[in-house]
Amino acid sequence: MPKTVLLADDHEDNRIALQLMLERDGYRTLGARNGREAVELAQEHRPDLIVMDLAMPVMDGREANRQLKSDDRTRHIPVVMLTAMALSIDRERLGSEGFDGVLIKPVLPPHFLADVRSRIGPANPAA
Repeated sequence: MPKTVLLADDHEDNRIALQLMLERDGYRTLGARNGREAVELAQEHRPDLIVMDLAMPVMDGREANRQLKSDDRTRHIPVVMLTAMALSIDRERLGSEGFDGVLIKPVLPPHFLADVRSRIGPANPAA
């Protein structure tokens, strides 16, 4: 079974573009429109990686990450922050908040796929 990546972004075009990129590379994807959906999907499906936008409605990426990292079922899942707010991001603070990395929008497809592969390996390890 291919590895699963959960993408949480309230901008549907961004989310779908990243999902298509990952699916073409063999990964299974899940999509969430806000932090609350991301937490619920992560608890239900236990993805291998979560890529989460910082600014989302209902629940932002920081609060979603806090909930994920405080839950025994999901605390082990790496969470990468995806944000367009590069200048206002304090990378050290994100690390102390439990984020495993930061990607800056717009992220180039080869860089995005390389980051995913470096964190969780190829989509189908046996292949």
